[in-house]
Amino acid sequence: MGHVHVDTHIKGKKGAQLLNEILVDTGATYTMLSPKVVKQIGATKIPPYTLDVELGDGRKVSASVYAASIKIDDREGPAIILTFEGVKQVIGVQTLESLSLKVDTLTGKLEPTRPKGVAYFY
Repeated sequence: MGHVHVDTHIKGKKGAQLLNEILVDTGATYTMLSPKVVKQIGATKIPPYTLDVELGDGRKVSASVYAASIKIDDREGPAIILTFEGVKQVIGVQTLESLSLKVDTLTGKLEPTRPKGVAYFY
């Protein structure tokens, strides 16, 4: 399948920013963005403010937790964003779920899982 990269718009209280070729990481729960991007857009800091997370390489870091609006293709919704110095920017599965998207393993592209704007809660 290879790697899947997408262009995404991220928006906070101070404005929006286009991020090109961000890796979609189906092994990551949350979207991870650099502290610089989070600050520039004015993402909203949310409790518990920091979260201890284990990275894919086994390192443990303390990440700040934010919320912002994210748009991929024609779908826009909320995203929980974690940030820390040296972070590798990725789109996580929580964001994909929020936007009703999944990775098509045959094409290596994102595809809808349900109609745009429809969310199901159990």
